[in-house]
Amino acid sequence: MADLLAEWTEPLFRQHMLLASDDVDEIRLRVAELLNDHILEPRGATLAARLHGVKAGVLSVCMLEYGEAVTVEETRPAGEFLLLQMPLSGSVDIECDEGSWTAGPGSGVILPSNMPHRLDWKAGATQIILKVPLGRLYAEYGSLTGAHPGKPLKFNRRIDLGSGDGEQWNALMRYFCEQAAQPSPLGWLKARVAEEALMRHLLCAQSISLREHYFGGDCAQVPRRLRRAREFIEAHLHEGISLDDIAEHSGTSLRSLSRMCQLQYGASPMQLLRNLRLDKIRQELLSASVDSNVSEVAMRWGYTHLGRFAAAYRKRFGEAPNETRQAGAAAVRMHSVLAGSETVTSKARSSSRRNT
Repeated sequence: MADLLAEWTEPLFRQHMLLASDDVDEIRLRVAELLNDHILEPRGATLAARLHGVKAGVLSVCMLEYGEAVTVEETRPAGEFLLLQMPLSGSVDIECDEGSWTAGPGSGVILPSNMPHRLDWKAGATQIILKVPLGRLYAEYGSLTGAHPGKPLKFNRRIDLGSGDGEQWNALMRYFCEQAAQPSPLGWLKARVAEEALMRHLLCAQSISLREHYFGGDCAQVPRRLRRAREFIEAHLHEGISLDDIAEHSGTSLRSLSRMCQLQYGASPMQLLRNLRLDKIRQELLSASVDSNVSEVAMRWGYTHLGRFAAAYRKRFGEAPNETRQAGAAAVRMHSVLAGSETVTSKARSSSRRNT
């Protein structure tokens, strides 16, 4: 996941440089204008900051690197906002009154502006930083729930970019940044759509307040019960399990299970079961040979009605199972050809070295 984030952010942001400097005061002032007021203390002699950034609507995203190890002490906030920090390389240690975290590639940390943080950037660390105004988050919360939270929004601070939510976050971030950084017809409208989707995804994936709204005092039990339900489903994908089986194993009622599953995955428990089966089938077909039997693969993963399977597969992936199998077989053949070519080239080089 970290590689996927770096794959598109670095080429995109390199086109939008805002600062290149080794002067401590200049770096601090420019970064403070974009993010938050702070004290900057280099811990080495080779400071070489690079700041790149784009902005569309109310969201701004930057890519920041100091080159050298530095300490950042936040002072006073310039407004009410969240900073989402996601390292592309290196690591950053973060401390505040609520706790401490280490962010590295594949993870991120949410920093609210209502408390100061101390950040220790390691040498070579590069981060993508998204600045989100709290006012807009409150508006999106109201759109999702029809209510005002009544107290400050609470968030799970750590972001797992390797999770399903993290992969979706990466896709939304990429879409937003491409619209902001590469102007196109109606790009401003696309950026607005992506902006709304980013903030709503942030609330659904990370907001404790949103979960408490839907689950009340039982909020703390939701992740554990859902995790048990999903683990049970994944362990029994080949079998004919029922909704009652899933609910019993997760230790919750049918109604609560369905509600939690719908909020977390946008699907009922049984639809989640079907989706996971389809995902496994697709993985197998993509790595299968051309003579693999689609029906056998489908039945092995619990599909006994092949007509319904084919319809569900096409609906989820936009192609027939046979098309996936053929594409997978072609990829396998191409890999074999390339591997064979590399072997021949390596042998030829070895022979040439011996002859010389």
